[in-house]
Amino acid sequence: MREPSSVVVEEPTSEHLLLSCLSLHIKVRPRSEVWQPKVNLRPHPKQFPRKRSSFGRGFEELRTRAEGLDKQGQSGTARRFFVNYFQLQMKKTIEFRLYLVTFDPEIDHIPKRKALVRMREADIGPYLFEGTQLFTTRIIPMENLRFEASFPDKTEEVWTVNIDFIRQCDHREPIVTQLYNVLVKKAQEKLSLALLGRYYFDAEQKVDFAQHRLQLWPGFVTSIRQMERGVYLNVDLTFKVCRTETVYALMTAIRERSQGNFKPVIEAAVIGTVVMTAYNKRTYKITGIKWDLRPTHSFTVSRGGIETQITVMEYFAKKGIQLHPAQPMLVSSPTKRDIRRGDIGDKILPPEICYQTGLNEEMRANFRLMKDLSGHLHMQPQQRIQQTVQFVRRMIESNDVTSELLAWGMRMQGVPCEVQGRQLDQEALCFKSGNVSFETADWTMAFRTNQMLLAKPLRRWAILYPSRDAEGIDNLLRTMDRVGRPLGFPVCNPMQARVNPPNESGCTKEIDRLVAENRGQLDMIMVILPSPNLSVYAAVKKACSLNYGIPSQCFLSKNVASKGLMSISTKLVIQMNAKLGGQPWGLANPLKGLMVIGFDVHHGGGRSYGAMTATTSQNLASYFSTVLTLSPGLEMAGEIGLSLRKCLQAYRVRNEGELPTRIMFYRDGVGEGQLRYVVETELVALQSSIADYYANVGEPKFSMVIVTKRINTRIFLALGKDNRVSNPSPGSIVDDVITCPEKYDFYLVPQSARQGTVSPVGFNIIHDTSGLDADKMQRFAFKLCHGYFNWSGTVAVPAPCQYARKLAFLTGTALLNEARDPLLNNLHYL
Repeated sequence: MREPSSVVVEEPTSEHLLLSCLSLHIKVRPRSEVWQPKVNLRPHPKQFPRKRSSFGRGFEELRTRAEGLDKQGQSGTARRFFVNYFQLQMKKTIEFRLYLVTFDPEIDHIPKRKALVRMREADIGPYLFEGTQLFTTRIIPMENLRFEASFPDKTEEVWTVNIDFIRQCDHREPIVTQLYNVLVKKAQEKLSLALLGRYYFDAEQKVDFAQHRLQLWPGFVTSIRQMERGVYLNVDLTFKVCRTETVYALMTAIRERSQGNFKPVIEAAVIGTVVMTAYNKRTYKITGIKWDLRPTHSFTVSRGGIETQITVMEYFAKKGIQLHPAQPMLVSSPTKRDIRRGDIGDKILPPEICYQTGLNEEMRANFRLMKDLSGHLHMQPQQRIQQTVQFVRRMIESNDVTSELLAWGMRMQGVPCEVQGRQLDQEALCFKSGNVSFETADWTMAFRTNQMLLAKPLRRWAILYPSRDAEGIDNLLRTMDRVGRPLGFPVCNPMQARVNPPNESGCTKEIDRLVAENRGQLDMIMVILPSPNLSVYAAVKKACSLNYGIPSQCFLSKNVASKGLMSISTKLVIQMNAKLGGQPWGLANPLKGLMVIGFDVHHGGGRSYGAMTATTSQNLASYFSTVLTLSPGLEMAGEIGLSLRKCLQAYRVRNEGELPTRIMFYRDGVGEGQLRYVVETELVALQSSIADYYANVGEPKFSMVIVTKRINTRIFLALGKDNRVSNPSPGSIVDDVITCPEKYDFYLVPQSARQGTVSPVGFNIIHDTSGLDADKMQRFAFKLCHGYFNWSGTVAVPAPCQYARKLAFLTGTALLNEARDPLLNNLHYL
């Protein structure tokens, strides 16, 4: 919502119709007609009915915390933390009144609605109006609840504006929190910050990287929410990478260096990217290119009821921007938000005013570029919290911002919130020689003196490699055997085969030949890939996993002759053992009969793939994995219940007919807006499937936990009395003050950060019949972060979730199907 202005809005101008960045709404005529883009003013109301905004509905937060539940733990060492939350002082006597605004005759155009209400702004007082509902802190006088209004240039058209009181709102309601979030956005506009996408950025503080033709814009992510002990503002830093080269310059460069058909190359470089129109700081996702459309084409605009023709070039000439007449035009399809508000036409953008944002794969592979950016993107904790505090104080010191907030009964504190938390003890790991404890959450050095818990023999296997890597293969195999024997995993000599050429067909043909000659009796196939080419990688994985059910291991050529081959080979043999069904290490698990499940979904390519991974051993080191294929429109509930039954059956087979007496289900990848769907659909489906499978025996104790990694909460360890901070150690817990009163939740710092500021992970226990208290649930979540075999340290989420994410991604990008049955009990996707 934008701040009401005192300026009376006239009939829509061409700027309105072009959405402030020349977004032309194209209506394509039949080819027999003379083609002219035409502005689509409004869809027919019956064809596309206008939806009411959710602002002001008074919805209730989903409560997942049982009444009287104590969600604070006790174990570990007490620690003092700062967090990037700032308390808001709320005026206790402030009243929030919600009104419904209607118009007679009805108006679909929201700017017109706002303009008509704005005519009584002086009488209504401070208010927020989004087109339907109106918020104010005053009682609107009776004479202003119904009035007539018209626009100065069309006085013959008169509307009756009706303002009806709905109810008074308590300041603790979510609807009021939503109102405060709107106010904070308005405050950032008053600070002259630019809205790019969802967040506001400071153009004055941008950093230029001329050598890379990039700019880095610093920005701020803000949100206000009712927490355990009050209302708090959360502030985190974000960054936007913007190119200084226009899309037109990029297209021209590609055309000059391309031979033959340049259009597919340009489309690959442009379509799917997000661009910013620099002169007004709006962002759009490019969905196509109109090769036959030029800036010389005209479009029709209507102002004051009079239609006129204007070309794209003429429009920008009035703004002092001269366009090249020969360039094609970019297309941006309407977003879901556009469609909801009736904006259903494509937006047409001249490439000459567009600048791409973000980094492509080529840029990410540029070591120098990433090193230059990392100094700004990966801020140390002290610098990060200082930047956050400076932003909040900048708002406080602005008279415009302060007066606006005070009008709504709100005042910001300029210091970050201090909270009490705990540091959990480090977990012990189970190796073949026994349990081993570590002072830090890193056990890389442990493999020098400890054998893996369970090593599967690698007897009959094959290695495929390009001819150029032939000289290094013997050294690679010797190194693998050298590091593998102390781990209990000797690497015997494999069958060797050269792949020429090392492309998709070359690799698959050689795999087919080896499998045929060995009648499928191969423990593993290892392939040396010349480059990280997804198509070749996918071809290898499909051939091994889908066609033959044989574990495969891919290895990049650049690592064959790497100086760090010893370290790389150690990780390699650990991974290969896990793929064969071995157990590199285990976890001490005091809960008998427990099965832990991780679940995640990968979206892409018009289809979604869900992956479910479940432990089948007491030491949480053996897994069964299955995949759900979710076509558009397919209900997930039935599929997730079927996958759970497969996991239960796998557990029963491995444990001599016994079913788990406890199930802990960790669901990853759930946004705040999806939580209700998960509770009302997925949780119900899981409970139903459990009840059905345990029909003749007692049902197990069941817990479901939402794991959220992408959050804006930051936790800083307080040092001494001078408010210096550093990164907290793995195992740091915060379960009060900044948690939500309606949730059974906590924050955990599961791992250390190599650079920059560490990010905590949010856990929300939405269902729990385990009988375990909050302290045990927190400690067990941290324990599970020690069980991912691709990393000799803790990971950001519980290992079952990390495995599920890995499998879902592999399936969605390469396999596109579930692997053969022999691989489902192995971690073949590592």
